[in-house]
Amino acid sequence: MNAGQGGGHPQDPESSRVAAAGRCLRVLLTERREYRRRWLAYTRRRRGDEVSYSGVSQVVALHLWENGLRSDTDRELPRKLRDRVRQALRGEQLTHETITWLTESFDFSPEDVTEVWDAFSGRSAVDLGGNGVAFTLREQPVPLIRPQRHRTTALFTRYYVAADRALRRIETSHVLVAAEDGFEVFAYSPRDTVIGVASVVGGTFTGFSPSSPGYVGMEFQLDRRLSKGEHASLHYTTLHRLAPDPCVHVRRAARKRMENVDMRVIFDAVVPRTAWWCVWDDYSGTEPIRRIRTAISPAGELHQFFPYLEQAVVGFQWEW
Repeated sequence: MNAGQGGGHPQDPESSRVAAAGRCLRVLLTERREYRRRWLAYTRRRRGDEVSYSGVSQVVALHLWENGLRSDTDRELPRKLRDRVRQALRGEQLTHETITWLTESFDFSPEDVTEVWDAFSGRSAVDLGGNGVAFTLREQPVPLIRPQRHRTTALFTRYYVAADRALRRIETSHVLVAAEDGFEVFAYSPRDTVIGVASVVGGTFTGFSPSSPGYVGMEFQLDRRLSKGEHASLHYTTLHRLAPDPCVHVRRAARKRMENVDMRVIFDAVVPRTAWWCVWDDYSGTEPIRRIRTAISPAGELHQFFPYLEQAVVGFQWEW
């Protein structure tokens, strides 16, 4: 699909990217039968083949209500969204949040989501140049140990590598928002090197459970039961068994979209000679599909922040 002129000035790179992404969204919503059928169900009057801003707004509003992102008592939400949708699809004004709302509301395929983000960023979704990373997985993710009933709006992870070059502990902080009423148990499946939990703030570690080979299920009971749209924070520290070989990489995987992701590796006494920031195409792959050299700070740390992570695996790799 060639992104043409959708708004703004071609000489302005940012305006050009917004215009390209807006046109990409507009074409997908009109040409993909499964997307068009959704907004047509809420469209009273159409002008030829043009997309209906009010129809699209209604679909987005339903998504926001159902996922607890907006109060379902706000019945004026579709009308409030109409200008935002119109500006987005005309390539006049477009944000990360608007793209996320549109692609999730219409259940865009991974290929279509990647096309929109590529147009918006002006580069590949796996460029790693400080952008989010999305839809790089070539294999199915590790199965969930229980249905996911939340969204992650912030994630901070600190990996501590000891003087013997072993990964000894990981400190993780989540900001979670309930996607439905009654969310009270957070669960995930890290690698099976985890041997225990040292501390928890915002909940209680309730134990391990079976997961896929090479992984272990972990569950945390939150301090309070959340209604849809309510937020909670959870901080915990996992302890890891000593591996036979020195640690040479750390990785973070995401199934559904995580926002505001911050990863830091802290080395005690001994630091690597060379390090890279990487993306992998499966949970257990040894060779990254993309990597870029990254600097180790004077304090002996690796650090990367990125706005989102979805259906991808990222992390650091290094050589001692």
